[in-house]
Amino acid sequence: MSYGVTPAGFVRPTMAEILDAIEQSNVAIFGSGLIQTAASPMGQWNGLRAEQIMMSWERTEEVYQSYDPRQAEGVPLDRLAALRLLARQPGETDASLSLAITNAGVANTRDADFYRSVLNVSGVTWARIYVNDADEEDDNGMSPHSVSLAAIGGDDEALALVARRYIVPGITSFGNTRVETEIDGYCRSIMIHRPVEVPTKLELDIRKWADAGGCPPDPTSAIAATLVANLSDANRPRNGVTLTKHIMSQALCDKPNVEVVAGRGAKNAGTVAALPLAFGFNEIPLITLANVTLHVVD
Repeated sequence: MSYGVTPAGFVRPTMAEILDAIEQSNVAIFGSGLIQTAASPMGQWNGLRAEQIMMSWERTEEVYQSYDPRQAEGVPLDRLAALRLLARQPGETDASLSLAITNAGVANTRDADFYRSVLNVSGVTWARIYVNDADEEDDNGMSPHSVSLAAIGGDDEALALVARRYIVPGITSFGNTRVETEIDGYCRSIMIHRPVEVPTKLELDIRKWADAGGCPPDPTSAIAATLVANLSDANRPRNGVTLTKHIMSQALCDKPNVEVVAGRGAKNAGTVAALPLAFGFNEIPLITLANVTLHVVD
C-alpha cells in the first residue's frame, strides 16, 4: 500500500502497520527466533520506535494539510484563503471556505471571487454581480459589455475599490451611483448599483398537514418566520425580481408539509393583488414579518 501524498490525499500507516513493518525488518536481520512479544525488551523497543515513527507521520500530515485547501482546517485554511484574496465570512464553516478557495463546481470563477470580496466589505448585507456580455442593452437596462455590482450596506468607496479590482479597463461599470477612486495616483470612476428597498406586503393562502410520522405541522407564526428568514439578508430576492407563488413555495421548501395555495402582494402601502408582483432593476423587495400574513385554508 502506498503512503504519503497519493491521488486520494495524504495517507499515513496505522500504528499496527508500522509495528508489523518493524518486526518484519527485525526478523530479516536477526532471524525468526527473535523474541518480540510486547513484554520482551525487543518488543518494548519496537513499541517505542513505532510511536516515534507514528508521530513523524502525524507531523508530516499536518504540514501537508496546512497547504491543501481541501484538508486544511481553521487558521491554516484562513491563510490559504488570504493568498486568494478571500476571507472567511462570519460563521462560515471550513467546508464552505474550502469550496470557495478551490472554486469547486463554479463555472464563472471571476464572478465568484468578485462576489466574495464584496461580502467581505464591512456592512454589506446583500450583493449581486450582473454581467452583460452581449452587444446590446439587456432586459435590466445594462449597457453592452458591462458589469454591475448591486449591493445593500457597506461604504460606497470601499465597494468601488473592490469593483475596480475585478472590472478591467475597457469594460463599463453599470449602476446608479458614481464613485471616484484613486489607487497609486491613478483615478477611475466606478459605477455601483444601489437598489432602493421597497417595503413589500405578502398575503399567502397555505395548506398544512401532519407529516408521515403523525407529527403536527408548525404553528402558522413559525411558518411565517421561516418564510421571512428565507427571503431576507443573503437569501433575499434580487433587485428587479418578479415575486411569484413559486418563489414563495421555494422559501418554504424546508417545510414539506406546507403548501402555498395562492399568493398576493403589494409594494409599500398599496392594495394587495394576486402574484406575480414585478420590481424594477432599481428596486429590491424588503420583506418583514410585520408585512406577512398567512391564511390557513382547507
